[in-house]
Amino acid sequence: MHIGLLEDDISIQEMLLLVLQDEGHLVTNYPDAERCIEALTRVGVPQPVDLMIIDWRLNGLMTGTEVIQHMRNTPHLDNLPIILTTAATFSDTKTLHNLHISLLEKPFAVDDMLALIKQLTHT
Repeated sequence: MHIGLLEDDISIQEMLLLVLQDEGHLVTNYPDAERCIEALTRVGVPQPVDLMIIDWRLNGLMTGTEVIQHMRNTPHLDNLPIILTTAATFSDTKTLHNLHISLLEKPFAVDDMLALIKQLTHT
């Protein structure tokens, strides 16, 4: 499975890359929100990943939910499974529901991440 990763904490990013690749997944790491959106929403490009993992609080001008909103407004990404990760308190359940995203709070166990991936992708 091809998983996209938008995580600006280098230690979490490296851990997820190692774990996901060890599980046999192809992982594309996006360096920032803007390049992620550009790569994923490019017109004429079919769905580039099977699932996205996005941090809520990103360095830069955009939050993870703003990135997801751009993705949900792109026809070929409107049903893409997305896991939103955060170390902050995220109590906006309406946003989670409206954007069809799953929340995983940091710190999380690797097994919880892998189980959620399997649940969302039915693998």
